[in-house]
Amino acid sequence: MVSKIGSQKINNSQQSIIQEIEVAASIIHRFVEPTPILESKTLNNLLSGRLLLKAENFQPTGSFKLRGAINAISKLDQEQLTRGVVAYSSGNHAIGVAFAAQCLGTRATLIIPKDIPQKKLERIQSFNTEIIFYDRELDNREEIGERLCQERDLSLIKPYDDMHTICGQGTCGLEAIKQINTMIDSAIICAGGGGLAAGMGSYLKDALPNINVYTAEPDGWDDHKISFATKTRVACNNNKLGICDGVLTPIPGELTFAINMQNEVSGLSVSEDLVLKAMQIAFKEFNIKLEPSGAVALACLLDNKEIFRGQNVLVTLSGGNVDEDKFADCFI
Repeated sequence: MVSKIGSQKINNSQQSIIQEIEVAASIIHRFVEPTPILESKTLNNLLSGRLLLKAENFQPTGSFKLRGAINAISKLDQEQLTRGVVAYSSGNHAIGVAFAAQCLGTRATLIIPKDIPQKKLERIQSFNTEIIFYDRELDNREEIGERLCQERDLSLIKPYDDMHTICGQGTCGLEAIKQINTMIDSAIICAGGGGLAAGMGSYLKDALPNINVYTAEPDGWDDHKISFATKTRVACNNNKLGICDGVLTPIPGELTFAINMQNEVSGLSVSEDLVLKAMQIAFKEFNIKLEPSGAVALACLLDNKEIFRGQNVLVTLSGGNVDEDKFADCFI
């Protein structure tokens, strides 16, 4: 028997998503505290409004990904937990699954790229997991994951295109609504597969129907922006990996795209130079080190100040698992 989280049919109406996000929050907060909202007078003046930064780099795993992993693994029964879970990831989802597996009493097998940043690899190796490396250019990580499910009867914990993962990520939006005591005009959310945007966007739209939600991607890997514009899933045709290793997903998830379209999400993209600038600004203003993928939403805000001028804008800082040499690039 192949056990896959998300293979069951789930009613993905807006209300059921909101209800699962609220349940997920009660589960996730057994293991981790809400992450802070950061605010800077300098950045507020730059925007002529309020810039509210949801700092997911403060998670014990260094990124938001543990939210979806905890919620997804919490849905497994005892037999599934005993057999174990498998996940494929560019890095942060693997760390999140390793953390969640430890919290919930199961063992994780993790499929990660050979060129994974050293800091992400070290975080994964700090847990009791099995690691399988793949080549980004030659291997299909999804096929490796499917094969391991078949051979070992493991449960697949998807990084984004799964309702339980999406609702776990959506708890980031739930926390933000509870933390911010003012109207939010817009939200900018980093996007690889689109799970964080789908989960957060759903909760934000339910609480604030007039909010404008945007995905943030690096130029050249802007499949969400293109797909939203054409109203169909479009893959980007880019063989260059770039610095934003955590969001280099070639096409939006099928489920995430449907939810994001329902929420009328729009797409933004930004140059790598501005991503590095955003990393530098975050360090100067808050003394935090963001990975490039974690700074892409802030970079999109800085690149589109005129669109957001005078607004209250929620921006995700999605991760801080960055190697020192890569972080040093933002000061060159």
